[in-house]
Amino acid sequence: MRIFLQIRPILAALRSHKTAVMLLVLEIALTMAVLGNLVFIVYGTVQRSRVPTGVAESQIGLIQSIGVVGEPSQGTAAGDLAALRDVPGVTHAAYGSLPLWFVERDPVFLDPSRQQQIAQMYEFQGSQDLSRTLGLRVVEGHDFSDDELPVVGKMNMSKDYQFPALITRALADRLYPGRSALGRVLYDGNAALRVVGVVDHLRGAITGRSDDDYSIVYEYVVGAQNMGGGYMIRVGNPASLPKTLQAAAVALQKANPDHVQNKLSTMPELRAGYFRSDHVAGRMLVAIILILLVVTALGVSGLASFWVQQRRRQIGMRRALGATRRDILHYFQAENFLIVSAGVLLGVAFAYALNLFLMHRFELAHLPANYLLVGAVVLWSIGQLAVLGPALRAAAVPPVVATRSV
Repeated sequence: MRIFLQIRPILAALRSHKTAVMLLVLEIALTMAVLGNLVFIVYGTVQRSRVPTGVAESQIGLIQSIGVVGEPSQGTAAGDLAALRDVPGVTHAAYGSLPLWFVERDPVFLDPSRQQQIAQMYEFQGSQDLSRTLGLRVVEGHDFSDDELPVVGKMNMSKDYQFPALITRALADRLYPGRSALGRVLYDGNAALRVVGVVDHLRGAITGRSDDDYSIVYEYVVGAQNMGGGYMIRVGNPASLPKTLQAAAVALQKANPDHVQNKLSTMPELRAGYFRSDHVAGRMLVAIILILLVVTALGVSGLASFWVQQRRRQIGMRRALGATRRDILHYFQAENFLIVSAGVLLGVAFAYALNLFLMHRFELAHLPANYLLVGAVVLWSIGQLAVLGPALRAAAVPPVVATRSV
């Protein structure tokens, strides 16, 4: 209650230092605006890096194997996959697309004329057993059966042919809201695809957009073709993945010596590489946040120290008139709280203005109010800690100072 009685004299004292007060309020407001948005961005990056792709990431390894241009090869895709499946510890093997590595993105249409694009979807295409190698969870319909898959080299590419396909639940809801997607036909840029099953999740990329989960999978039976690209294995024991991947690479090289293996990667390694630049940027933003907070704290502390030095005689007079050390301490704490509160209120407006710019320019999501509330608490706390030293020095001023000339 006594603190609130001091508000009027505090405001009167602050009016005599308008320029310094306004500069400090602006500094706090800018810190508030930048702090709220940067924390939102950093937290969003952390959350995005934890979004699952929908595949059995801890069990999947990738071998990038390419043929030598101009050189004949005795190996075949069917032989390569058979060699991989024979490796101890490998439960499934396939050739094709893998999340966060290389997935084509194509438009999707509901009519064969392809006049009206409905959405963009990620197309996972590869050899038989691709869906099981990825570890997809079918929630409606059924997974592929070998007898319904087209055979490479014998594909009926007439306009009436329909590739069996799996689509994600998110894409099914987008294309057929409130209806079942099973048995329906959709179209990409080249082919017709008949939905035989719906999977829970499968993200080709993790950008934070809702269409990350708009994906489709279709398979084909490989034979005597010599294919270069991504060979995937899935193991039963995630702990054995690095060792099994090395053994699989040796087996693949033995089965197809004319291929060059330029990289081995586990799915966790692919995820780490995918988000590496985001993590670096996140660390830079955290450093900026800390610098802003330190600069703000130094500004508050420096101005408070300057005012204590200027008001030593006034403080001494208040002490001589009966003010206790606690009264003096509370006075400077209340003064700081009012200044920081003014900066926080102005900073809220700045924060939303900056967020609107980022939403328009970089497709950032809307800034939730709880980030601003946390930012306000942080600034109030920093303000109180920064003013504590000067306030304690002010409280230690003896009453005898009032009798001295300044």
